[in-house]
Amino acid sequence: MKIKLLIFTFLIFFSVPIFAQQNEWTKANERNIGKKHERGAIVSKFELFNLNLENLKNQLSKASDRDILPRAKGVLVKFPTESGSFATYEVFESSTMHPDLQKKYSDIKSYMGVNIENPLSTVTFAVDPYFGFNASFKNETDMFYLETYTKDNSTYILYNRNNATSLSKFQCLVDENKLQREISTGDNSQKTVIDGIKRTYRLAITTSTEYSDFMITAAGISTGTDAQKKAAVLAGVNLAVARLNQVFENELALRMVLIPNTDLLFFLTTDTFDAASTGQMLGENVTVTNAIIGASNYDLGHIFYSGGGGGLAGLGVICGNGKAGGVTGTGSPIGDPFVIDYVAHEMGHQMGGNHTQNNSCNRSANNAMEPGSASTIMGYAGICAPDVQGNSDPYYHANSIREMYTILTGSGNCGVKTATGNNEPTANLGEDKTIPRDTPFALKSISVDPEGDPITYSFEQMDKDVALMPPRGTNAVGPMFRSINPSTSSTRYFPRLITIVQGYDPTILATTDFRAWEKLSSVSRILNFSVLVRDNNPFGGQTKRDDIKVIVTAAAGPFIVTSQNVANTVWELGKPTTITWNVANTTAAPISTTDVTILLSTDNGVTFPIVLKDSTPNNGTYTFAVPEGLGKTDNARIMIKAIDNIFLNVNIRPFSINSTIIDPEETFTTTDIVVYPVPSYDGFVYIKAQVFKDLAYTIFAMDGKLIKPTKLLPAGNILEKIDVSAYPIGTYIIQLENETGSFTKKLIIAK
Repeated sequence: MKIKLLIFTFLIFFSVPIFAQQNEWTKANERNIGKKHERGAIVSKFELFNLNLENLKNQLSKASDRDILPRAKGVLVKFPTESGSFATYEVFESSTMHPDLQKKYSDIKSYMGVNIENPLSTVTFAVDPYFGFNASFKNETDMFYLETYTKDNSTYILYNRNNATSLSKFQCLVDENKLQREISTGDNSQKTVIDGIKRTYRLAITTSTEYSDFMITAAGISTGTDAQKKAAVLAGVNLAVARLNQVFENELALRMVLIPNTDLLFFLTTDTFDAASTGQMLGENVTVTNAIIGASNYDLGHIFYSGGGGGLAGLGVICGNGKAGGVTGTGSPIGDPFVIDYVAHEMGHQMGGNHTQNNSCNRSANNAMEPGSASTIMGYAGICAPDVQGNSDPYYHANSIREMYTILTGSGNCGVKTATGNNEPTANLGEDKTIPRDTPFALKSISVDPEGDPITYSFEQMDKDVALMPPRGTNAVGPMFRSINPSTSSTRYFPRLITIVQGYDPTILATTDFRAWEKLSSVSRILNFSVLVRDNNPFGGQTKRDDIKVIVTAAAGPFIVTSQNVANTVWELGKPTTITWNVANTTAAPISTTDVTILLSTDNGVTFPIVLKDSTPNNGTYTFAVPEGLGKTDNARIMIKAIDNIFLNVNIRPFSINSTIIDPEETFTTTDIVVYPVPSYDGFVYIKAQVFKDLAYTIFAMDGKLIKPTKLLPAGNILEKIDVSAYPIGTYIIQLENETGSFTKKLIIAK
């Protein structure tokens, strides 16, 4: 059985905490709760919990400040999970405020934490007397929220982002060609965040009387003093900025900190802003912020308002004369529908990001790289039909990061810069490939992080030309594949593997069907793709990008598996069996694929861990006797993959196998293999192994460049001596693989 394992050492950035854990959460019954807070979304599925807020505050009083180096131990705090269990996080104070402002409002706090068992699971949350506890959890696949449910701040709602629908509709009311522009001619070739610098910007948030009144009413202090009202407004702003920083730090190694006199910009009874005109508010906010705060005392300004549903921002104005040129408002200015879909979008403009949607609503002609309405932050998810989905996913497209990083390292480089000691991961998609029409393919990045941070991958198409949406196979230009959430998998199938297994159907156009937004090309064209590798360092993420051209030729294809496609097909142990496929001119130039690999799935195409034949001629047929060790299943599927290319396909229906069960002793584990010494001082590295299947190894540089081509070692007791004396001093990656598994280790050559 072939088990894919990717083993890296995660380098912890902080010491093991010593504080005792307490659990302040208990399940709640909805029948016994009090008055509810207003929400910015309708939630269809959720769990309720009671919280002893005072006890939690007492726990959090022991949390160390993440910004004080060397970083002290965090405090261990338990939080409920969607499964009904509880997870423990190491939590640090992570203030959104200048120290003077934080001292003045000492009971309004924000924190961040990392799951002690899963470094890809992080939390950002705020605690205050007005709205209690509010948190956003991020893991490998999902976003979860744990928010105040009742006005007495005793009961909390836990829900998955996928189960929430925004109550507001929003429009970024701009013509991209008329945005304020203060963009320097920075190095536009610098595609992503690699300088190991965390940038901290002074943020000036203005609140209109309508926004202030919304927060004051929600806090239940309409009859309170002005000081109490401003504290309630700050609590709402703190929630928003904490959530923004969770995104900004991971995507851009950037953090916003509220200026010391932020509360001077909170208007309680009267203001000079016209909520009916975002254009008026944009210009007025620059005037008001400069007059009250002083133009030299902040780096980025923005106004929050309540009512309507619109935003407007100057493009790339951060640190410039129009740096307070940003406006965001909705009828319910709370939660992710407000903070991510709207504020992060408008601030993205201020940092240089353009719209990414290919649809016509305020399209940016040079950046329309996402199909339909788009789904990332700088798109128009849910508000520009045909819509890919209802709300934005909480990350930026690779092109948006390129645009913003260009500004942040150019005209917007006025923030305080702190070296993190964190290095970018590697990314390598390999050489450009030519593939047949109407044929699935897969992109894989060879990546590693120098510090062992837990990396994720975003594979995105980078074609900007306007095309018919949802995409059609006949589109000669424009995006064909939507962006999907960053994944721990270093491979993305196009379309998704589940779509390939179920049977690709180019006629599906219903916008609510995921398959409508992933289309294979049926015409000759070039598809441009990138992979963005994130290291997800919680204290300032770094990223790396690589690009590849996928050239589709209509002179070949479709490449199709033609056998095992009738009902009641059974493979019997030892019996001769033939697998067939349509070569479809893929052996001819420019594809020139001479050989293929044949893989087997026993779980109906969820995984393909078994190598039936590692290499066989691409002649359309392969005959063999059904071997031992395939087990018994009624859910077998076959995948045929090109060798030295990226195209593949799967047979269209499951079939049965009657074979023997594999001996557990023959499975591949990392303890079977030792690579030593690390580091190497004498110019040699050794592989010591005891394996039942032939073992292959390959050596790569940290940037993914091939250093030593694959060498095959025969099964049995292996002792391989590798001469590395000619390699420069540094760190390398050795990848080891056989039919039963694969993994990756670091080599360090010191000499």
